[in-house]
Amino acid sequence: MKQRVTTALVGLVIFFAVLSLYHTIFLNIAALVVVFLALYEMFRVTGVAKHKPLALCCYLFGCMMPFTTTNHPLPILCGIAIFAFLLFVILLIWHDRIDFSVAAVAFAATAAISTAVASIIWIRQLSPGRTEGIFYTLLAFGFAWITDTGAFLFGITLGKHKLAPKLSPKKTVEGAIGGIVTCVLGTLLVAGIYRWVCGIFWKQYLDINYLRLVLIAPIGSVLSMIGDLSASLIKRQRGVKDYGSLMPGHGGIMDRFDSVFFTLPFIFLLMQLFPIFN
Repeated sequence: MKQRVTTALVGLVIFFAVLSLYHTIFLNIAALVVVFLALYEMFRVTGVAKHKPLALCCYLFGCMMPFTTTNHPLPILCGIAIFAFLLFVILLIWHDRIDFSVAAVAFAATAAISTAVASIIWIRQLSPGRTEGIFYTLLAFGFAWITDTGAFLFGITLGKHKLAPKLSPKKTVEGAIGGIVTCVLGTLLVAGIYRWVCGIFWKQYLDINYLRLVLIAPIGSVLSMIGDLSASLIKRQRGVKDYGSLMPGHGGIMDRFDSVFFTLPFIFLLMQLFPIFN
């Protein structure tokens, strides 16, 4: 537990340090690092890493995504088409060594992870201002990490009924419900504190729609749990406990960011269809 808490605190320091550089290229670089490490762990677990030409092509495409812009979607679509074309070229060249199913896994993992992480850049781009963009980003990570914390605490104290025993034996129904409740309350608390900080230090008074926040927080919480269980499914089917050991007490990047990979795209869509600010 001590190791887990220490790692979490160090991670939060790094997270807020990156947020302090929100409108600089350092955010893009940080996103690139997350994409690369997540793909490395996923490929190691799924066996894609054994096929170096395939993995290299995926790394190159994935690491370019955090530098794309939604102002010009055509290059993104062309990039995906070229990426798929190159994968088939690799399959044709190494058809006796690489099975099509491996290439399909590589394509799906790369597209899903890189697009999810790139969403943090697109959120920054489409936000009406710096403070709003940071708040939307905090929501995406808050939905995932507050839910995880709440589910853990409620699970170890009240958990009796297993949620998905074959995928994640420690998760309980009581923990999941506690995670959702904690997410709603924690999100409101974060919103209140952030609004106060913006007013005191930056003289910007955000008009947050708290009713909408209460309505979307449970959805974000459920999505984060689906992301967690989805990553667990892959681990269980491949017979591994963690994706990596980069973060002591938590596992690897995939173990820590699996939920965020679901909440970031959700926030990106939400800010356009159901904005939080009045």
